[in-house]
Amino acid sequence: MTMDATALPSELLVTPQPLVGFCGLDTARQAVHKAVWEAFSGSLQRKAAERAAVQYKLLPGNYEFPVAKPKRASYEWYHPKGVLKRNWMLKHLHVLPSVVVLFQDMEWNDAQWTEKQVQCAGIVQALKNALQERNTRLCLVLLQKAAPLPPGEDLLAAERAASLTTACGITSKMLFILPHTEHLTGYALRLESAFLDMAQSYYALMSKRIRNHRDQLTSAHTTLKIRHQFKLGFVAEMRQDLSTAQKYALLPVFVCLKTLYPYALYFRHYMQAYANLDEIHVNDVNCLEIKTIAGFLNYKICRLKFKLKTPRDAINQFIIHVEKYKPRVGFKDLAFEHYAWMSTQHSVFAELFCEAIKNGLPALQTQHPGIYYHKAAEYVMKRRDAAQQAYGTVLAAAEGTSSGGPGPGPNASLFTEFFGIRAVKTGDPIAEQQANVQLCELERSYNHSSGIIALLSQAMAQFKIYKCLRFRKKLAVDMAEEYLKSGDHAKALTLYSLMLPDYRQEKWATIFTDVLLKTLRCALLSGSIADYIACSVEALSLRHQGEQAERILLLENLWQVFQGLPPMNKTQLTPEAQALWTSALASVKSPIQIDLDKVNDVLEMCATFERVQLNNDDVLQLQLIVRVLTDVPLRIRNFHVILADAANPQNSYKLEALKYFCFPSLTQLRAQQQEREKLAKLPEEPQAFEKNMRLEPGSYYQLLCTTEAQQFHENTQLRIVRLEAHMGSDQVAALLTCSSTYTRQPFRHHTRSRDLDDNVTINPICYIAPTFHLATQTHLGHGHGNASATEEAAVVSTRMLVNEYYPVVTTVSNPYNVYLQNVGVHISVPVGLRNMVFLTTDISPGRQKLHAQIQIDVGELSAHGSNTATFYIFSLAETEIKLQQRLSYTLDVDNGGPNAGGGGSLSGNRISTSPSSSESTPDHEVKSVPQSLAAISPVQIEYLDETRLRKSREDTLTLRCHGDFKFSARFYTLNRKSLAQVYRGENFLLRANTEVLAVDDVEILDSFFICVGSTLNLRTVLRLMSLYPMQDHNLVQSNYSFKQKKYSNRYCAGDQLESVIVLRTNANLRDWTTARDLDHRGKLEGKSTSSKFIRSPPAKVGQDEASAAPTPPAGMSAYMSKSLTAKIPTTMTIINSNSAVSNALQAANAGLPSEEGNLGEDSAATAAPAANQEGPKTTRLVYNKALEAVQGTGHCRGFIKGIYTLEESPSAVPIFGVFCIRWRRANGKEENESKFVISGLEIAEPPLNIYCTIEEKMFVKMPMAFKVVLKNPTTHVLHLIANLSISKTDNFICSGHKQLDISIMAYEEKELVYNLYPLQVGWQELPVLSLEYNTKADPQKNDSQNALLDELVQRALPKRVFVLVSHPSWETHCPRLLTIFPSPQPPLKQQNK
Repeated sequence: MTMDATALPSELLVTPQPLVGFCGLDTARQAVHKAVWEAFSGSLQRKAAERAAVQYKLLPGNYEFPVAKPKRASYEWYHPKGVLKRNWMLKHLHVLPSVVVLFQDMEWNDAQWTEKQVQCAGIVQALKNALQERNTRLCLVLLQKAAPLPPGEDLLAAERAASLTTACGITSKMLFILPHTEHLTGYALRLESAFLDMAQSYYALMSKRIRNHRDQLTSAHTTLKIRHQFKLGFVAEMRQDLSTAQKYALLPVFVCLKTLYPYALYFRHYMQAYANLDEIHVNDVNCLEIKTIAGFLNYKICRLKFKLKTPRDAINQFIIHVEKYKPRVGFKDLAFEHYAWMSTQHSVFAELFCEAIKNGLPALQTQHPGIYYHKAAEYVMKRRDAAQQAYGTVLAAAEGTSSGGPGPGPNASLFTEFFGIRAVKTGDPIAEQQANVQLCELERSYNHSSGIIALLSQAMAQFKIYKCLRFRKKLAVDMAEEYLKSGDHAKALTLYSLMLPDYRQEKWATIFTDVLLKTLRCALLSGSIADYIACSVEALSLRHQGEQAERILLLENLWQVFQGLPPMNKTQLTPEAQALWTSALASVKSPIQIDLDKVNDVLEMCATFERVQLNNDDVLQLQLIVRVLTDVPLRIRNFHVILADAANPQNSYKLEALKYFCFPSLTQLRAQQQEREKLAKLPEEPQAFEKNMRLEPGSYYQLLCTTEAQQFHENTQLRIVRLEAHMGSDQVAALLTCSSTYTRQPFRHHTRSRDLDDNVTINPICYIAPTFHLATQTHLGHGHGNASATEEAAVVSTRMLVNEYYPVVTTVSNPYNVYLQNVGVHISVPVGLRNMVFLTTDISPGRQKLHAQIQIDVGELSAHGSNTATFYIFSLAETEIKLQQRLSYTLDVDNGGPNAGGGGSLSGNRISTSPSSSESTPDHEVKSVPQSLAAISPVQIEYLDETRLRKSREDTLTLRCHGDFKFSARFYTLNRKSLAQVYRGENFLLRANTEVLAVDDVEILDSFFICVGSTLNLRTVLRLMSLYPMQDHNLVQSNYSFKQKKYSNRYCAGDQLESVIVLRTNANLRDWTTARDLDHRGKLEGKSTSSKFIRSPPAKVGQDEASAAPTPPAGMSAYMSKSLTAKIPTTMTIINSNSAVSNALQAANAGLPSEEGNLGEDSAATAAPAANQEGPKTTRLVYNKALEAVQGTGHCRGFIKGIYTLEESPSAVPIFGVFCIRWRRANGKEENESKFVISGLEIAEPPLNIYCTIEEKMFVKMPMAFKVVLKNPTTHVLHLIANLSISKTDNFICSGHKQLDISIMAYEEKELVYNLYPLQVGWQELPVLSLEYNTKADPQKNDSQNALLDELVQRALPKRVFVLVSHPSWETHCPRLLTIFPSPQPPLKQQNK
């Protein structure tokens, strides 16, 4: 039996429920009985919300009910021995049922009804006899197979039921029928409500009897009052009846709570009983009993208030209860009983609090169950201390009085039948002493540590839920200390180790020192070598409280472990600890890693590179500065610095420090650094670092690490990742590690000489610069100027011009003693200049292949060898050109490469940085470093295999492209008037003006105009356009007698030239001949005239353009594509007409990606863009000579494929042709050609075409012919009247019709021929010919139409001529006539002015 103070009885903690007993059910043998029992007491059914809270008990046939005590007539002379009996609650909860139900298998129509009735009556009488003097209700339940009929219908059932009740001596209300059909559960629910009503009447009668007893009590019976109030409250709970409980709602608080929770009003009895306890005088004898009953009542009250959602009232009640009985200790020798009772009260209240929180009650950080669990654990600690003290006192007193009398037996009971009363004779000191000894023995067997740990763990869980993290840490330390006291050193070490980082980070020096020393003790007692070494090293710090002698002792014990021995002598360690250390030292894994970033103020290490950048053939030097921060010297075995490649952080390199300097202060270290920078070498030789060297406190040690830079990859950033110091021996060692990141102190010293970073430059990164073995020298232009490829602008003798193949010569040399392979130069045009600037390496006639990027293979270069690479730049725009030049080569390297462990102090090839506590922090990770490599060096290195690598470097070649010519074209009539509209079939003049813009002198070799009758949109590229060299299908070009300057001299900037050309249109825009028209006409004639080229649809053109230029059938397109590939090696001529070259060309390239596939095999073979070049990759094959393009396309019936035009917006005017200028630089050989597109005019349909022919030269007094041809271009007959008038009779003598009526049929011509005889020399006015419509023959004509006819005459006929002096020899040399005829008649030379 446990003590009453240690725990509350289980019957008190449960919710009281009415007890109903079942008799007559054989659940083991009969399935029907088992089904009936499960219908009432099954777990699933009991959980249903509609079921009443009833407790069922299966009573066996020989069950013995408790015997009723004799009734007491009066309580006047009755003195109870205690307040509450131990078995009273158990009896009414589990032993004495309120209702006894007898189940019998009896059918109404059973043949053996009489026998069964007699048997049932006997059982009922036996139950009555057993329940004599008890108010237990008795009822009978008949189990039948079929459901009963409605009342009044089954006369047999009514008759036999009456006889059965009479035989059993029960009323009809005590008889029930339970059919065991499929609806058994429903019948059970109905019976259950009946059983509950009978139980309610039983407990009501029981309450009435208790109240009657209470009313007989006087003021002297305080103990009985408390007993009866408790019983009333307990019975009221079991009744679950509200009507009776409401009568006792007299207090104001219950009046308020009555409206919300009337079911809880019966707890007034508990409150009244708790109040009656104050009337009893408390002394050492009855103290335990009063506290026990008070604890029972307080539990019931607090539970009620939590259910009523009034947690503050519950907490206040508990605080008042604890404060009231806290000083009631009782016997001093048994004080542990009092602390056990206090602990029980707090733990039980914490459980009530947790249950209320689960039901939805909120809690706060200041009030939650963890507070009370912690208080309970504290009282258990006090209980343990009091028990230890009491055991010593009571045991000593018992030894002195052991001979006084016999002691109690081993099974002697300590407690009576009442709660809180011990079975000891009052006033017998010996008996009391023996009872105290027995209590101490019982308390000694209790495991206090397990109870404390359980309560602390529950408290920790609650403090974690409510975010009280610091107090949770304190509880964890308390739990670890409890594990330490209980002897479980491993668990204590685990908890202490978990708390060390938190207190270390928060810098609680006092608390951390205490926790650290306890951790060290746990590590010592549990034989944990790693924890012992880590704690010992950290305990050497000056931040921890302790004397120097203690740190020296710790250091000595630490070196004992390093030597493979336990830290203490055998006499100082227990045999268990000695065995643990022996086994641990035999299986230790050395070295043991310790993170100095977490262990503060023991050893300070900082590393820095001497130089930020090194070449591949330099020596890598690294300094490691070390200082001992404690006051005891340390012996370090060796130091290492871990380096990592920023591009591949997984590859690490370890350097060992072999030399060192020692400085007493930072001032001397800085002075040595300054002297070293001046002398560029060490002022004195460093000392050799020996193993296990002694480092004195306060001194600065500068350790040196050196190795060859060639041990590492080129173009690599080396970063100091980690610093390591080995401490110990070969058997057991500690690896002290720290990150390379130098952390400044939060508070700086006012004297800068005391801070390390103010005296030493800290470089955590060193860049291994790559060696590029190629040197270049670029010569630009036709002269001998040169410039470096890396300069922004080059000084050249000749400057680049538009439409010129500008030569660039790059000399590639190898100044090193290495053999280079696959040397190449890759030049590319920037994306913004694509389709404006082109590159080529071949400018032979007819083979100009233009590219956006080119690759020149230089080949192999031996040591100190060189070679040249020549290419040409072609630009269509005046702009600044920045070409991207990339040099590359391959090189054979040693097999070892960066993996070879060469000389110096590179200890080991590579090491793998295994994850550790130091490397898990962000400071140890190499991040965002590879992104900065490109900014450090333009050299890129690619490892092809283990023996070969490729190096490349990108440079920029910058030059300026200047303009070549400024071109403008204007149209005029034959009489020198500006022309805004041209009529079909009319001759007109084209005046082409050219201004030289070239910065250098040029020689113009030739200029000519190519007719291109086309109505295509100017933005359309790679479209077909008809072209005829002299006579086009749509446009006719004639020679013009114009004295122009011969193109044989040099021209400089500002010089101007002019050309005049006679043109005539054969069709308006609707009737112009296209490639498709010729192809269709050829099919009708049995041959194809335009099968050499396809007409490709433009990219992203509008609906009008698509309708104006339909696409040929698929079969014809395939045939034309095949013909193009077979016959025409090159397909394009580039023509520029103004300064907007770039936009149109970019649109052309972006809009026609599929056209590139139709350029032929030669162009496809030359398109080899670099894989790493962004943007569109294009290759253009261009005719430099326009006439060659005409000849290559089939002469008279050919088409030029592709005109690059430069206008942004589409235009409806046609393209009349291309004006070409062939030129070269002064004293140069390479010929260039500039081409300009000439946009045409609007073409109107004329009413009449007029052509005039006159001799080129006229001589005085020599006859000449003046012929006028009138052509009817309409479908109607024209009726005209022609009049010829001579203004001055002395100029010419004229013969011919002066007035003539003319009728011209549709599309027919009429010639008017006059003979003129000049009479004077010089400019002479010609006779004037006038035309008008014959209104008599054609009445529809009017004066407005005559005005248009007169305008045509004025535009077509000359006004005057120049008459020369006659000479006999001229007649034989001058030609007869020069007349411009419409096609297909052969043309003459030139019309006169």
